[in-house]
Amino acid sequence: MRIPFGGSYPLSLSPVLWAALALLTCTATARAGDGPAAFAVPKEVRAVLAAHCADCHAEGGKGDVDVTALDKLTPSARLEALNKIQDQLFHRMMPPPRVAQPGADELRTLAAWVRNELRTHKASKLDDRLPYPDAGNYVDHAALFDESNKDKPFTPARRWLVSPQMFEERVLDVFQLEGIEREGFRRSGFYGVTNPFVLPDHSGVRYYDLTPLDGGHLLVMLGNAEWIAAKQLQAARVKAGDPKAGPNDPKDRWYPKTTPTAFEAVVTKKGPAADDEIRAAVQLQFSLALRRKATDLELAQYVDLGREAIKIAGNAEGLRQVLKAVLLESEFVYRFEFGAGRPDEHGRLPLAPREAAYAIAYALGDRGPDAELLKAAATGKLGTKADYEREVRRLLADKNYLRGQVDRSLNGMHISSHVTSHPKLVRFFREFFGYPAAAKVFKDVPRSGGYYQNPDRGHLGSPGWLIQEADEFVISQVDRDTRVFERLLTSDEYFVYHNLDTKAGRALIADWKRVYETLKDTPWKTKPEEVMAEHQKMLVAAKIVDPRTKDKELWKEKRSFLSHMYYFRDFFGQGRTPFTRGPFTHGYSYEHSPSYSLPPIPNRFRYLGVEAPNFKEPKDAPAYWDYPVEQPFQVANRKGILTHPAWLVAFSANTASDPIRRGRWIREKLLAGVVPDVPITVDAKVPDDPHKTLRERVGAVTKAAACAKCHSRMNDLGYPLEQFDDFGRFRTVEQLEHPDNLIKAGNGKSTFDAYKTKPIDPTGVLTGTGDPKLDGEVKDSFDLIDRLAKSDRVRQSIIRHAFRFFLGRNELPSDAQALIDADRAYLNSGGSFKAVVLSLLTSDSFIYRKRPGN
Repeated sequence: MRIPFGGSYPLSLSPVLWAALALLTCTATARAGDGPAAFAVPKEVRAVLAAHCADCHAEGGKGDVDVTALDKLTPSARLEALNKIQDQLFHRMMPPPRVAQPGADELRTLAAWVRNELRTHKASKLDDRLPYPDAGNYVDHAALFDESNKDKPFTPARRWLVSPQMFEERVLDVFQLEGIEREGFRRSGFYGVTNPFVLPDHSGVRYYDLTPLDGGHLLVMLGNAEWIAAKQLQAARVKAGDPKAGPNDPKDRWYPKTTPTAFEAVVTKKGPAADDEIRAAVQLQFSLALRRKATDLELAQYVDLGREAIKIAGNAEGLRQVLKAVLLESEFVYRFEFGAGRPDEHGRLPLAPREAAYAIAYALGDRGPDAELLKAAATGKLGTKADYEREVRRLLADKNYLRGQVDRSLNGMHISSHVTSHPKLVRFFREFFGYPAAAKVFKDVPRSGGYYQNPDRGHLGSPGWLIQEADEFVISQVDRDTRVFERLLTSDEYFVYHNLDTKAGRALIADWKRVYETLKDTPWKTKPEEVMAEHQKMLVAAKIVDPRTKDKELWKEKRSFLSHMYYFRDFFGQGRTPFTRGPFTHGYSYEHSPSYSLPPIPNRFRYLGVEAPNFKEPKDAPAYWDYPVEQPFQVANRKGILTHPAWLVAFSANTASDPIRRGRWIREKLLAGVVPDVPITVDAKVPDDPHKTLRERVGAVTKAAACAKCHSRMNDLGYPLEQFDDFGRFRTVEQLEHPDNLIKAGNGKSTFDAYKTKPIDPTGVLTGTGDPKLDGEVKDSFDLIDRLAKSDRVRQSIIRHAFRFFLGRNELPSDAQALIDADRAYLNSGGSFKAVVLSLLTSDSFIYRKRPGN
């Protein structure tokens, strides 16, 4: 929750900039004691409205707004009209381009009056939206990077809820878990702990300081505190012979094997615990849960609570109530950043050392500060920019402390999310690009030719694998840390079915090929048992048979042997390399290679029942994929994350691609543009037409003047990506999926519908880069991406999003210097993302806070 603060700031000539400046005064209201004055439109404002608005917006005019009669409306109707005017001005939708435009002074006069009128009545809907992620681009981009703004950067003083991942780490800290045990619970979670926080599901940076603690959070926290406090004392209660201490739920049998000494001393004592013993237990719980000592006042209060609780319920239960109370302290779920000391000449306070330690640790990962960072804070070595730089560099170089999974929600049948040294760096890009949303798009499987699997109970299907592989693509570029933004947008080297590293994969393929070459001319099909017995040593070495198998289960070894041999014949026999995991392997579900426009590999049913006498041997020889063991590898007709199937699926509809959404993403995320939301009065639906491609249908329905104002910012950026369908497959023609165009009907299982086709038009228009050499017509998606990757504005837009991610808020005009420095750091380092992070976390925007009134 941001601590509001007020002030007075000059208006800019840019309506975008003045709207962003409202961030600085978003809670300002009429002064105390001011009453509502009689409404009147100032003469200079009336002149602007008459000259540029009244032709279309007089009585009975467009949009139900009569600018000539604002003084005749009821207060509520007038405020509604002013909000409409403000939105149109802000988004630069009015006046329309075809008419004479107001001058800068006129625009400033009108915008300032509308804004002030709305804010005086606390009625500005635009101001309400400004702090939220989707309003991040409301600050004028040029004004942030042209070095004209000399204001001193700062972040508003705030307290904000920890993220779901941070909460999980705090619970692990309470139990002092490390190593394998900590990693295990990171993956599985605790049976009795429910994460009270859920991040909203949309692309872009999601974790901001906007959500307050509410009643739902508190109820969950209460249940968590009950369970955690009970587990903390369980071992000591068992040791003391408490008959109720053992596990009473077969699903919840874990508890710490020991209880900390200070807690055990209270639980096992025969008589009531002494104040000194309660005091030691309180201090330990503060250390475990809040990672600090209790103040004298807190200690006195908690000792009083413990004494009374023990008197009523006994040592064990009384102490449990004390431990639970500490876990319910708001500090357990909040981060505090108020600043400390005396304000500087600009009204800014540096973060207190302890605040700085947490800010640095949580900017880089999910865990709180390590011992070295806390020591620096405690010894006065975390106050200067040089101190911040030393600690940020150290943690960026540390490969272990912040190590963890990128996204535990990916874990399920067959998939385990990648583990990396700094998962939060990877999370920035996955949230920025938005490709994890692929798991939320449900597809009509027969349209894929039958290979695509939708997420289902226990697994995320094809989109889960695509997301996993996109993560690996991002991780490889983050780890390389050179020209990161450009390579993410342009590299054609991908990871597909990458289940073994190159060395292990080559060794396995060599073993398999040795088996096939040795046995291909033996009677392996007709006398498998004899061949297996004769060559058991080689088959065991290749992990095709297991010598420990019991006699009654030898049929399983026969099945494994025959499955492998048929599999090898389909690949080695055709001069191809097989994927390093057979389709008959338990848990196998890799069938998504066609999303990369790569050939398929055998499905799970090709070798089903191979050990049975009635098995029908496959007689065909499909052109299966020649698997590249060494990865990443070049994939044809691909260029960067925007042509990765995970991204393409994420930005598609259930039954079609979506050039509008794809184009909007490019406009907002890469070009720092603003596209208004669809008005609630608009039925945003693309009509059916059996004779037209999706592009043609979208163009026809959005060419109307009322639609074109917004769609001109999106469509031409999305059209080039029509080279890829909604499964991510490259194409030159589009199937006109309409009953009138059906050529051949399929059964939806082994055969599939075929339709007439029409050529794809991949041309588009790039605008908004600020570079006339880059703006203009583009011939296809690859041309578009190449130009975007060369754009200064694209690089700066990514840095703006990085600012939001690592500082947890939208940028203010006063953050210009922090953004410029981060941009220079990227360029001067040869495109290092870590250099950007280091710059942001040592900026004044990160270090300084402003409290209300400063």
